[in-house]
Amino acid sequence: MRAELRGLDSDDALAGLESFRPEDADVFALAVGASIGPSEGPGADLFYFHVCSPRWIEENPPPKGFEFMHSYLVLSRWNYATLLRALTDLCLHTEGEDWEQIAMKLSRYGAWEFEDYREET
Repeated sequence: MRAELRGLDSDDALAGLESFRPEDADVFALAVGASIGPSEGPGADLFYFHVCSPRWIEENPPPKGFEFMHSYLVLSRWNYATLLRALTDLCLHTEGEDWEQIAMKLSRYGAWEFEDYREET
């Protein structure tokens, strides 16, 4: 079984990511939610990414001089097709015995909505 990208959404691009145009395609940052599910069945979980450019990082340096970068996806410049290709490729190369295994692997790259979920007993 492998992961399958089902959709992309962003509160920073209310008209949709396909039509999103930052002021400067070389300096941008936005939050993106990716709906990803198992290739062999219905349903999807959300994985969140901070999508930004290297120049945005350069112009917004970490306040303490360092930053851990879990869930960041860096695009050299804004291009929806590149974003789509990056996340589709991630899904195509993420396999596992079941959805939980796949989701755990994907959570190394994006923030999984159930990442810290603990069932109450």
